[in-house]
Amino acid sequence: MDKAKITSAQFAVLMYMYILGTAAIVQPHTISTIARSDEWFTMVLSIFIQLGIAWLYMKLSLQYPDDTIIDYSQRLLGKPVGWVFGLMYLLFFLLLDAYILRVISGFLGSVILPRSPLDVISLVFMLPVVYGVFLGLGVIGRATEILLPIAVFVFIVSSIMLIPKVEVDHLLPLFPEGIMPSIKGLYPIIGFPTFDVIIVLMLVRFIVDKDKTRKYFYIATAAAPFTLVLITLYTIAVLGIEETIRAPYAVYDLAKEIRVERIFERVEAIVGIIWMSTTFVKVTLCFYALTISAVQLFKLTSYKYAIVPFLFLLLPMSKWVVANPAEMEFFIGYVYTIFALFPCLLFPVLLLAVGALKKRKAKAGKGEDSNAQANAKSPSAE
Repeated sequence: MDKAKITSAQFAVLMYMYILGTAAIVQPHTISTIARSDEWFTMVLSIFIQLGIAWLYMKLSLQYPDDTIIDYSQRLLGKPVGWVFGLMYLLFFLLLDAYILRVISGFLGSVILPRSPLDVISLVFMLPVVYGVFLGLGVIGRATEILLPIAVFVFIVSSIMLIPKVEVDHLLPLFPEGIMPSIKGLYPIIGFPTFDVIIVLMLVRFIVDKDKTRKYFYIATAAAPFTLVLITLYTIAVLGIEETIRAPYAVYDLAKEIRVERIFERVEAIVGIIWMSTTFVKVTLCFYALTISAVQLFKLTSYKYAIVPFLFLLLPMSKWVVANPAEMEFFIGYVYTIFALFPCLLFPVLLLAVGALKKRKAKAGKGEDSNAQANAKSPSAE
């Protein structure tokens, strides 16, 4: 098990970058096909859902602050049943990591390195991920603290440079078909990236100042979808809804619109690299959670022994999860939310209910014991 520790502030930075991840690249296009120009309102609604899921995860993880969900699943449900559910999380993190790797390799292969094989792109992208996981969560947290201000700076500068390109008419009319399209657009967001925050149940045990965790986590959880709201508004206001629907990587196409005379242009590669950094954090944390799950399930002496085997399993699996962009869009738009429903919502709720029931029984048992002791003492007192 990794003995490294992180602070609540580092944890919040990790979660902010993790939630943005590939969502900033693919979600503007995915949601626009459902909610169209009211996509921004869908993102606003997602903030409240994200906070609700964050509350669930915080309540569960802080009840068992020194364990991961792999540990207390076995404690609450018994070792055989808990082990099976722990294996479910290992497979879930493996599949999620494979999907994210496929998204980022597809992005790089489509718009930045079109002549490079996807296998090579995936392998090269995973090398720093593997190195970061090998060094431990503490190093990952400090590296993310360096990446965050750079990403925020590029985002702010890009937003300022795009102001002359903004056309408010692209956002009008508001709600031409009511708010139902915006509500329907929540379906893929609930799966990706909202349910993905389940990873906090693997990380809270490594936080040193857990008394601050809840506050910082809520801030990061609200800040990430709010950033997606701003990205969505800019994407539609600059590109228009039809162009957003046609562009699989709308944020990258948005960066192509940045031009300052003939002095400052062609900055989309820089913007793409920044969004790659958020995806790097997401892939790294998923891979880290994957190795920690293997340690706890199979009683390995060190999580580092699982790194190389999972790397060679992850690379071919990333091509198996989704074979092409059409399958990728279908998976994230329709399949993933249902797939993640049990491990990311129903099972945590079940653990909360079982834990509350066991606490209630324990209190009732203590009350009966104290009453029995009092009754046993009363005859002697007389």
